[in-house]
Amino acid sequence: MIKIAKCAAWLAVLLLVAVRGVSGQVQVGDDLRMNMNGLLTAGYSGIYGNQYPSSHALDFGGSGQIYGSYHDPNFLNFAVTPYYNQSRADSSFQSLTDSTGLDATANIFTGSRFPGYASYNYTRNSTGTLGLLGAPNFTTIGNGQGFGVGWSALLPDWPTFSVSYTQGNGTGTLFGTNEESTSATHTLNLRSSYRLVGWNLNAYYSHLNVNSYFPFFLSGSTGNNHSDSSGNNYGLNGSHPLPWHGSLSVAFNRSTYSGDFGSSVAPADTFTNFTTDNETATATFHPLAKLGLYFNQSYTDNLNGFFYQSIVNNGGGVPLLPVSSTSNSSLLSGGATYSFTRNLYGQAQITYYDQSYFGKTYNGSYVSGTVGYGKRILHTFTVSATVIESSNKFANNSLGFMGNLNAFRHFGPWETSGNFSYAQNVQTILVTYTTSFYNYGANVHRRMGRAKQWTGAVNGSHSGFTNQPNTVNQSMAYSTSLSLSRVTMSANYIKSSGQSILTSTGIQPIPPTPGLPPQGIIVYNGKSYGGGLTLTPIPRLSISGVYSHATSDTLSQILSSNNRTEIFYSQLQYRLRQISLLAGYTMFTQGISAAGTPTGRNHSYFAGITRSFNFF
Repeated sequence: MIKIAKCAAWLAVLLLVAVRGVSGQVQVGDDLRMNMNGLLTAGYSGIYGNQYPSSHALDFGGSGQIYGSYHDPNFLNFAVTPYYNQSRADSSFQSLTDSTGLDATANIFTGSRFPGYASYNYTRNSTGTLGLLGAPNFTTIGNGQGFGVGWSALLPDWPTFSVSYTQGNGTGTLFGTNEESTSATHTLNLRSSYRLVGWNLNAYYSHLNVNSYFPFFLSGSTGNNHSDSSGNNYGLNGSHPLPWHGSLSVAFNRSTYSGDFGSSVAPADTFTNFTTDNETATATFHPLAKLGLYFNQSYTDNLNGFFYQSIVNNGGGVPLLPVSSTSNSSLLSGGATYSFTRNLYGQAQITYYDQSYFGKTYNGSYVSGTVGYGKRILHTFTVSATVIESSNKFANNSLGFMGNLNAFRHFGPWETSGNFSYAQNVQTILVTYTTSFYNYGANVHRRMGRAKQWTGAVNGSHSGFTNQPNTVNQSMAYSTSLSLSRVTMSANYIKSSGQSILTSTGIQPIPPTPGLPPQGIIVYNGKSYGGGLTLTPIPRLSISGVYSHATSDTLSQILSSNNRTEIFYSQLQYRLRQISLLAGYTMFTQGISAAGTPTGRNHSYFAGITRSFNFF
C-alpha cells in the first residue's frame, strides 16, 4: 500500500507539471552555475517467469542530467547522469531488469597547460553480455563500477607528460543458470613526448592487472576457472626527416607478463611468465614524384611472448604453457612503389628472414610483386593482384597469391557495391605457417521515392592455415531492410564457426599460436536470425517490435554445450509535447545445456506515462 501511494503521488506530480516546464540556469553564489534536466516515469509493471518471483505493482523511475561549471568552464566543468529503475520494457536503457546507476565526469583546468579529469560509473542490477560469436550474446544480470583519473603537464620547450589510472570491476550471473562471471581490471598509463634536434620522440609505460572468473561450461573444468595476470609494457619511438622527402622511424618495446590460470576448486594452476623485446626501423624516400623507396628491419627476441601478448591484451584467460626453447625472429626487407600512370601502379618487395623456434632454425627469403589499377574498369571495377614467391631450406619456389576486386555502380535508382578478396598460400609471421582466405560482400540499395528505400546485403569470410587441418574460421551474414513512409522492416541471418579462446568478455577467434595447449581451444558453431518492425500510423505514435533467435554449440577439450537464446521486445510510444505514453513487453529465454539447470524464461510488461522537463 505504501509503494502504491508513492507511485500515485509521482503520477500526480507528473500531471501537475505537464502544462509547462521550468527552464534556465541556476547560479549558486558567485561561481557555481548548473543546469538540470530529467525524465520521470510512473506506471504499472509486471514480471513473471522461472527466474524471478512474479510481481505486479505501480512503479516509478527516472533519469536525469546535471551539468555545469565552477568559476569558469575552463577551470572546472562537470556532468552527472543518474538513472533509477530503468527497464527494457519502458526505456532505452535496454535492461531486462530494473537497473539503477550513475555516470559522472569532471574536467579541471581545461585548455590550460595542466588539464586533468576524473570519472566514475556505477550500475546495479543491469543487463550485460558474455560474448559468443554470432549474435545475440549470452545475457548476464549483475553489478559493476569503475573509476578513472588523469592529469597532464604541457609546458613549452619541455617534454609533455600525462598520467592516467583506471580501475573497474563487475559481476554477472548468466541468465538461466547459476553460472557467475567476474572481472576486475586496474590500468596505469604514462606518456611523454619531446622534440630534440629534429627528432620527434615518444615514450610510454603501461601496467595492466586483470583478475577474472569464467563459467565452467566454457572453460571445461569443475567449478569456475580463474585467471590472474599482470603485465608491463614500455617503450620509446622516434622519427626524423631524411633527404629525398624521406623519413626514418625507429621503435623499441619491452613487454613483461606473468599470470596463472586454473580451477577455483582444484589446484591445477598453470603459471606463465615471459619477457619480450621488439625493435623496428623503417626508412622511406621519394626521390621522384612517381617513385617511392622503403626499407624495413625488425627483431623480436621472443616469438612465444609476441603471440601471447596479443591474447593478454584481449583479456585472454587460456592456460599459456611456458616454452623453454629459444624463439626469435629477424626480418630485413626493401621495396619500391611506382606510378606508371595516374591510375596504374606497381610495387615490388624482397624480404629476408631468420627465425628460430621449437629448437629449429629457419631462414630464407620471399619476393612479392603487386599491380593495381585505381580507375574504375567499365565504370565499375577496381583491382589489385600480388604474387609472392618464397624459398627456404625445406622448399623452393613456393607460390602465393593475393587479389582484391571492388565494384560500385549506379543503375538508375539502383546503387550496387561489392568486394572480393582472395589469398592463397600467403606467408605469416611464423615462416613455417601459411594462410589462405577469402572475404566477400555485396550491397544493393534502391530508392523508391521520398522516404522509401530498400537495402539488401551479404557478407562472408573463410580463413585457415594451409599446413594445419581443422583451423578454419568462417562466417556469413545476410540482412535486408525496407523503409516506407510509415513502416520500416528489417531481417538478418548470421552463421559462424571455427576455433576460439576464452577471454574476460567471452570467446573470441584466434589463429594457431605456438605453445597454446589443446585445453585452451574452444570450438564454436553458432547461428542466429531475427527481424524488426516499426510502425508510425499517425504522427507522434510509434509501435515497434524486435525478435532474435540464436543457437550455438561450444566444445572445449572435455565439455560440450548446446546453447539457445530467444528475445522478443515490443514498445508503444505516443508523444504529446513533453509527455509520452509508454507501453512495453519483453520475452526472454536462455538455455545452456552444460550448466545443468532448466532453461530460464522471463516475461515483463509496463504501461505508464513519462514526462521530460528542465528542472533549472
